[in-house]
Formats: sequence, structure tokens, C-alpha cells
Amino acid sequence: MTLRKLVQDLQGLMGAADLHDQSLIAEFWSHEAPIDMELEPRTEDWAPPGSASDEALDRALTGFREWVMDVLSSTADQRT
Repeated sequence: MTLRKLVQDLQGLMGAADLHDQSLIAEFWSHEAPIDMELEPRTEDWAPPGSASDEALDRALTGFREWVMDVLSSTADQRT
């Protein structure tokens, strides 16, 4: 799976989830943003060579994964 596909899929899943919890929506976007920010220097013509960071992408993916696991393991009462 390419990074572009991953970002598109995450954004699509967010739209399809039809969430109403504004704090959960905000948390999603704050964890998705670093992944998206690593996509741009890899795909945009304006990005200088070498501006993408595999380490930053790894941190962003790990942070997103940890956040998802936390959300899935908690109940609604624990998140409020």
C-alpha cells in the first residue's frame, strides 16, 4: 500500500464513520495530520529533495496506531 493510498483510506474511513463526537474527530485529525504532512514532501513537485523523513513517518504511524488502540480499548465513559 502506498502512503497516498493510506492517507486517502484513512480520510475516507473518517468520512464514512459518521462520527458525532467532536473530541474524537479532533483527535483523529491531530493524529492523521503528521502522516499527511509526510505524504506531501514525497509527492509534491515543490518539495525539496530529501525533505521527507522516514523516521518522522514511522513516528506518525506509530502514534496513530497507538491512539487507535487506545480508542478501541476504552469505553465511552473512559474517554469523557
